[in-house]
Amino acid sequence: MSKFKEFKYKNLRDEFSHLKAEMAKDLIHKVRPASIEKIKNKLSGKVALLTGGASGIGYSIAKSFLNHGLSALTIADIHRLNGTEAIKDLTLQFGEDKVMFIECDVTRRNQLDLNNAGIMNDAVWEKEIHTNIGGCLIGSLLGLQYMSKTSNGNGGIIINMASIIGLMPCNGFPIHTMTQYGIVGLSRAFGGHYKRTRVKVIGFCPGLTQSQLIEKAHRNTLNGHFARVFRKEVEGCYLQHPDFVGDGLVKVIDKARPGSIWFIENNDQPHEVHFPALSSMIREKLY
Repeated sequence: MSKFKEFKYKNLRDEFSHLKAEMAKDLIHKVRPASIEKIKNKLSGKVALLTGGASGIGYSIAKSFLNHGLSALTIADIHRLNGTEAIKDLTLQFGEDKVMFIECDVTRRNQLDLNNAGIMNDAVWEKEIHTNIGGCLIGSLLGLQYMSKTSNGNGGIIINMASIIGLMPCNGFPIHTMTQYGIVGLSRAFGGHYKRTRVKVIGFCPGLTQSQLIEKAHRNTLNGHFARVFRKEVEGCYLQHPDFVGDGLVKVIDKARPGSIWFIENNDQPHEVHFPALSSMIREKLY
């Protein structure tokens, strides 16, 4: 009768009561299997550095990581105010000594000693290229430098955040498209070095997601023509909630193969992207 000693039926000692107790135990195990606790603590004992994690999708990723048992998180972001507020909120939710904030510019190697920071602004394309491609490259190289087995590291994971625009072009944002394709290509190429480094590099590409990048995107095109093209492209599209992006990322961390690229949209489950072989992409010969 051990289970019912905690409840109002603790004085019932007959066999029927004992049977009900055993049935209750069985029901609890079916409704809350041990695997749920394993999922909840999936990142237990691990630490992470998250660039651009002070707001938007990055902040949702931070919450998801901590919700799944991450031991410690450092957020690196150029926006001090957003970073301060993020740390305050995360500390209230997850307790002291779990998170810290570092103000830094991901495009400056001496400030970023893993790669979520990015902008969507073709109007300032030099900064966009430098932030999206340069920041991703610097973060990846430093991650490999410190975590690689060839550098006496213990291995690890580098997750490069791109977007759906790294898988299909956005005509309203051709330069942003270039940077996202670059992140996807970089992640696939670095993934081929896993056996030597024991650092798994993957790419994660969310579909259209509620964020300031999307809300302000029409103001940041090359000119009015590109703004009209972009509005037409996204007209009627569903914007997923950023929390689904964070939770989806947690789900693929262990199962993702080095160099694999993952996609998530419409608050659905993440899917691995399969790229066709070069031979299958060639339509016809010129002669």
